Amino acid sequence: MRGLRLMIFIPSLLILTNLQETSSHGDHPLSRIAIHEATFALTPLAHVKASPSILGLTTGQNSEWVTIEYSTPSPSVDDWIGVFSPANFSASTCPSENPRVYPPLLCSAPIKFQYASYSSPQYKDTGKGSLKLQIINQRSDFSFALFTGGFLNVKARDFPTIFVPKLVAVSNKVVFSNPNAPAYPRLAQGKKWDEMTVTWTSGYGISEAEPFVEWGPKGGDPIRSPAGYTDF
Repeated sequence: MRGLRLMIFIPSLLILTNLQETSSHGDHPLSRIAIHEATFALTPLAHVKASPSILGLTTGQNSEWVTIEYSTPSPSVDDWIGVFSPANFSASTCPSENPRVYPPLLCSAPIKFQYASYSSPQYKDTGKGSLKLQIINQRSDFSFALFTGGFLNVKARDFPTIFVPKLVAVSNKVVFSNPNAPAYPRLAQGKKWDEMTVTWTSGYGISEAEPFVEWGPKGGDPIRSPAGYTDF
């Protein structure tokens, strides 16, 4: 009977899995952006400014809100702001290509994006807008770019010269004050009932800093214990 149940359950599971994969394919918002098709439409009349330029100075946290202000002389409803990390996402960072194939102008996809008119409904008329985006420490710097021309989704492939993303302006660089700081602490039960395991992620190499855990009762004297290190 167990074997019969197993034979019925496994095909059902496979069918559900296949249906889920089929329905979710291509649904991720970032998959809509054809960054490899992007072209340049840079103009000194457009600008993007991000502030503050240094994050984590007072809070010491690994995530912080950044305000992006932007303007362009030719606004459009499909303009969008892309967040890039590392900050330099130009062709100079592209890997080596086949010499017979023309390399893309941009080869780094944004880690997040938002429409330029998202929090500025008047953007289409004034060409000016602003956004607040939460940035998480990526161990690297950030930049913000204004694009026009949409994303080049599937429906627009018959009109590539109209719907390709066009880079209009790039912001100043934004960086965390200590991008290598330990982050994302996690607690777990140790090998014994009276042990606790603490793990975290750090950007420091073993030759740069010695990992340790400081612990103890609240209000009491802290104790420092050496920690192990795994590189990946």
